Order: sequence, then C-alpha cells, then structure tokens
Amino acid sequence: MSTDRAAARGPGGGDRSSRPLAATITTLAAPLVLAQLAQTGMGLVDTLMVGRLGGPPLAALSLATLLFAALAMTIKAVDVACQTFTARRVGQGRDDQVGTVVATALTVVVVLGGAASLVLLRWPGRIMELVTPDPEVDRLGAAYLHWRAVGLVPLLVFFQLKAMGDGIGWTRVGMLAGLGMNLLNVVLNWLLIYGHAGLPALGVAGAAIASSLSGAAAAVALLAVYLRPGPRRRFRLLARGNFHRELVRPFLAMAWPPAVQTLGVVVALTTFYVILGRISTATLAVGAVVLRLASLSFMPGLGMGAAVQTMVGQALGAGDVRGARRAAWTGMGLAMALMGACGLVFLLLPVPLLRLFGLDEALVRSGVPALRLVGAAQVVDAVGLTLAGGLRGAGHTRSVMAVDVVAGLILMPPLAWLFGIAMGGDLLGATWALAVWFTLYAAGMLALFLRPHWHEVRS
Repeated sequence: MSTDRAAARGPGGGDRSSRPLAATITTLAAPLVLAQLAQTGMGLVDTLMVGRLGGPPLAALSLATLLFAALAMTIKAVDVACQTFTARRVGQGRDDQVGTVVATALTVVVVLGGAASLVLLRWPGRIMELVTPDPEVDRLGAAYLHWRAVGLVPLLVFFQLKAMGDGIGWTRVGMLAGLGMNLLNVVLNWLLIYGHAGLPALGVAGAAIASSLSGAAAAVALLAVYLRPGPRRRFRLLARGNFHRELVRPFLAMAWPPAVQTLGVVVALTTFYVILGRISTATLAVGAVVLRLASLSFMPGLGMGAAVQTMVGQALGAGDVRGARRAAWTGMGLAMALMGACGLVFLLLPVPLLRLFGLDEALVRSGVPALRLVGAAQVVDAVGLTLAGGLRGAGHTRSVMAVDVVAGLILMPPLAWLFGIAMGGDLLGATWALAVWFTLYAAGMLALFLRPHWHEVRS
C-alpha cells in the first residue's frame, strides 16, 4: 500500500508544481474511478443480460433498480460523512479516532438499512405500482425488489467500509473489492438469470439475487482486509467504546444533505422514466439504455470528485487552504479530460453501443440523437461532479444538495414533460432536460467554489 500511503498524505505544501499534484490525484483517483465503474458495471451487466429477455423484463429492471436506489443510495449517502470525517482525522494526525467514525457510520446504516429492508420486503408490489400500470412489469419488478432487500444491509456496510478506506487514502482496497463484486455478479447473473449449471432460470429475480450475494461478499472482503492486525491497531477499529453518541449529531448533520440529494436525484430520474413511459414502452426501454451508457461516463467525474473530497478534507485538516484549492482545480481538469473522452465515444459510435443491448433498428435510431446529446454534455458535467467533491471535503454538503435539488428535482421533470410530451420532442426532447440539469448543477458548483470562504470547515 505504499502508493496509497503517499496519496493519503494529501496535496502537500504550496511549493509543489501542478505535475506532481496531478500525479498524486491520479494515483488516488484511478482506483476510485475503477471502483465507481465496477459499481455501475453491475447495473450495466444486469441491463445487458436481462435485456435479452425482452421489453417487459428490461422495463421492470430499470424501474425497480431506481426504486431500490431511492432507499439504498439515500442511506448509502452516509458514506460522505464517513469519508470526510476520516480524511479530516487523518489530516490532523488523529488516526486512532478513525474507529469511532466508522463505528458511527455502521450503526447508522444498519439501523436505517434494516428498516428500509422491512419496507421493501413487506410491500414490493405496492411500491412498483407507484411507477407503472403494467401488471407484468409490476410483478417482475416486485420480485427484484424483494431479493435486493435481502442484501441491502450488507451492501450498505460495504459502502461505509469503502468510504473509510477512501478517506484514509487506501483507495485501491475499495477498487479491488468493487471489481471482485462485479466479476462475481457476472458469474451469478449467468447462472441465475438464464438457469445454467442445473440452476433454475429466474430472470429478473435472478439478477437481484446475484447483486445481493455479490454485495455481501464484497463487504466480507473489506472486513477481512481492515481487521488485519496492522489497520485494526492503527485505527482502533475494534476498541471498546468506539461508538460515541455525541458524534452522531455532527455526523448526521453532514450526512443528511447528501442523503436528501441522492434521494432527489433518484426521484428525478424515476420521474424522468415515468415521463418516457407515458410516451411509449419502447421509448422507456431505449431511454433506460441511454442512461445506463451515460452512467459509465459519469464515473470518472464521480471518482475524481471522491478523490478531491479526500484531498481537500486532509488538506484543510492540516490547515493547507492553498493545497486544497489546487487539488480541486487539478481534479476538475483531469475529470474534464476523461469525461470528454467518454463523450467523444458517444458522439462517434452511438449505433454500435446501442446495439450491444439487443435493441431493434428502430429503437437504435431513436436512441442515437439522445446518446449524442448526453455525450456533448460530459465536459460540463465534469465541472459539477468534481467541484462538488471539493465542497463536500470542506463540509458544504447542504449547499451542494440545494443546488442539485433545485436543478434536478424541481426543474428537470417539468422540462422533460414540456420538451418530451407537450412539444412532441419524444426521447430527444426529454434528454434536453437532462442537459439543462447538468449545466445548472455545474454552474452552481462553480459559483459556490469561487466564494471567498468556500474552504471554511462546516463539520
């Protein structure tokens, strides 16, 4: 873990050139990007494999995944506080207090995740009825929600342990666990969706079981790594009294804004899917594929934002405001280059990408303009995703949340309805609403980051 330890030391003093800083950020961010890709890859693989079963299973998977994310990813947002508090303590040289941070995070997500699991297990069909009138899509989606609920708590544990490692600077550990989770998911999907090796063909439900088992395995893997004698002693991970009740309030104060933000994003995207479904089931299917592809290009920005969050948190913990600022700007430039490259692929190769999902030629043709528009918006979106990480590293989670809720939840859905349905723009028209969301979010993050006191710690 020598490179991870080097990355964990933060951006350093003001005399360092941009080249070593960029190299430090890249060393820290590369595993985060790969981990994000692995996480998104699970959903992409599910879409690719379930898409072979036809339109209703694909629609059910897309809607049920979003509904599951509404609960799971909202609670998962606690990892923002876990990573920021960990980075701050490492920057201050208080490694022995990391155990109290992760103990608080795990307590919160186990309690909240257990309650969410009970909701999903008790009313999966009723939850699906909120977003679809199709009985077949409802039935398939309810089965998916049931089996994802079983693996919700282990998945949340995995995310908090990964956040702790990212805050320390040991990003490769989370990357390897995420890649392993994705590979296991592929194998289990092949076995359970299609019924190979003598197992029953479970379709959409098989995809859910595979994801739940993969998430649990990843959590066990991280526990095995962090509970080794070295990390366990250094960070006091099993010390008695690690859970500090007085830490819960400041922890939740930092965690609830990203939780609300995540919920807002999921609700906005669910509404977007509902609008596409009002146009036609075929439009919903191809729109889901476009967003799955787009989600891959978001990963460099999210990974770079997570790296910037760690470096800003560690730098501010050490009192290095200039280093924190330079880390954010450098990370933004790297993210723009990476996401711009992804966007270029969408612009140049939309047809082969859409054909990977088994869409017929008519659906491919309808998806090409939307995918190209999403590709063109990548550079702008990189600005918002990266600077949001820097602002979170300084504890400004409320401001980041407010901008995203206004742009995504309040403005985007009405614009999608206006452009897609009222003005007859169909999928391309609705996708323009997404482009407006990304642009407003980037402008908001830039405005917040340019404020004179953006670096003042809010934790």
